[in-house]
Amino acid sequence: MKYIIVFLFSCILFASQYTYGKNHRHRGEPRTEVGLMNNLLGCLEYKDTASYFNLFPPFDTLWRMVMHNPNHSPEAINELNQLKEHPESLLEFDPYYNRGIIARFCRVLQKGEDSGIHWNSIVMQRYELDRETNTSKTLVGYDLVAPERFKGYIFVRDLLGRLTFCITVTEIQKIEGYFFGGQVLNILEASTIDQYLNKEQAERKYFLDLAENHKEDSLREDSVKNGLVDTATLKTDTIATVKKVDLLSIPPPPPDDDKQKNRKEVIDRKYYEGKFDEQIPVKLFVRYMRSPKTGEEVVYDGLYKFGDQVDYVKLNISRKGGGEWIMEDDPPVGVLELELKDKVYTGSWTNVQSQDGYDAVLKQTDVSQRKLEQMDKMLETGHVGRIDEDLVPQEKEKPKVQSQDNDEGY
Repeated sequence: MKYIIVFLFSCILFASQYTYGKNHRHRGEPRTEVGLMNNLLGCLEYKDTASYFNLFPPFDTLWRMVMHNPNHSPEAINELNQLKEHPESLLEFDPYYNRGIIARFCRVLQKGEDSGIHWNSIVMQRYELDRETNTSKTLVGYDLVAPERFKGYIFVRDLLGRLTFCITVTEIQKIEGYFFGGQVLNILEASTIDQYLNKEQAERKYFLDLAENHKEDSLREDSVKNGLVDTATLKTDTIATVKKVDLLSIPPPPPDDDKQKNRKEVIDRKYYEGKFDEQIPVKLFVRYMRSPKTGEEVVYDGLYKFGDQVDYVKLNISRKGGGEWIMEDDPPVGVLELELKDKVYTGSWTNVQSQDGYDAVLKQTDVSQRKLEQMDKMLETGHVGRIDEDLVPQEKEKPKVQSQDNDEGY
């Protein structure tokens, strides 16, 4: 009798530990794709590879779902037996075994920085997910483990750089009511899926041309076909053979002769300084050009920044019949509606999404010709950013000077 009591107590203890372990294993994991997307965004924002690693289901969890699946129908048993014959197929979802998951995460982080993103200032704009279908013969029956799998696009906004980026993501899985995964594949500056796909196609062509020009350096054909967007399959020595060419950026297209002929003639440049709501400092550059079509019509563009922003933002500028100036961010975030009188702009700036705004007063200010030409060069090249970088002295004993926004007089 004593042994029977001990045996029953042991069974109860084991059962309680199993239940705790099952619940503990899922503690903190999101029950919705929204929670997973927010967790993934946090990993990117803080460059947190450890937390990113923990987003994915471990192999033993997947294998347990195969061995002890609650579905005992003949069809399910047949499909699960196929998974049991190919246990290695489950390893691709566990970053401990599939090192490419973390490698691609790090490459997306680096590529984003090379493209100008400030990871610590990103916010989620939206995401678009589609069901992921199983095309692998070795994963037949995996829908019994992860009945819902998704892939798609995440759009993030860099508040500091005022740019929108699109990140492709795959293998978002729902297992036992919880969401796991989210393998990031690529990042490009784009605000729509169509824009992303066009840039991805240009990137694909670039890699094809790169491979064609470096066949003598033993660039494998399968690396090109399968690794154009996901560069995880490109070997380190292959990248080294291209003389450190930046594989994460697309070179600008050759100049178009017709575009050169249609280039607008700059006839004036003006610079303004002022404040929003009498508190936030603002700097504005307006360029006057003669339209190449008529030779007489004047068109405008410009740059501005306010507050503690580091980068200048391009402006699309137009004038209404009544003389009102409309200056819109490119890409559109805010709009300035101003009137110019006695070399002073007055009006307002409005956020196009929240409709919040500021009162604006900007006065024309003298500035050196060199700085005006630098702003002009930023608009011509399309490189909108800090314009004082090459003016800051390279002092080895004061390395911090280069990181400061020392643009007095801009």
